[in-house]
Amino acid sequence: MAILALPPLIRPRLALKQVIDSVAETQTNAANTKLDTRKFMFVMATVVTLNLLVIAGINILMTQDAFTLQHLKAERNSALDKKDAILNQVNQMNSPSNLARMARDMGMVAATKIEYLNYSELNEVVVP
Repeated sequence: MAILALPPLIRPRLALKQVIDSVAETQTNAANTKLDTRKFMFVMATVVTLNLLVIAGINILMTQDAFTLQHLKAERNSALDKKDAILNQVNQMNSPSNLARMARDMGMVAATKIEYLNYSELNEVVVP
């Protein structure tokens, strides 16, 4: 019966030990939770920073493409202006008055009588 008498004496110590263990466990859990929170915050800060860097990189690439596109448009406009200038020069050289002047300078004279060829009346056709 002596064993049955001891448990009430041991119970307060056991209860105190359980309280101390639960406090230590709570502190450990709180520390782990705090550590997990810090890890989470670090991971989230890293993700946000990487996203900002990626967005900045994409913005830089788009800006460079815009400058390249502007340069190519300027070159195209310059080429179109040169083409128009050359076409105007060709049109001036092909004008009827200019062609007539060039023919006179070469010694050509205007035809006095216009004659037409009729292939059905030709007897002998020479094929080269």
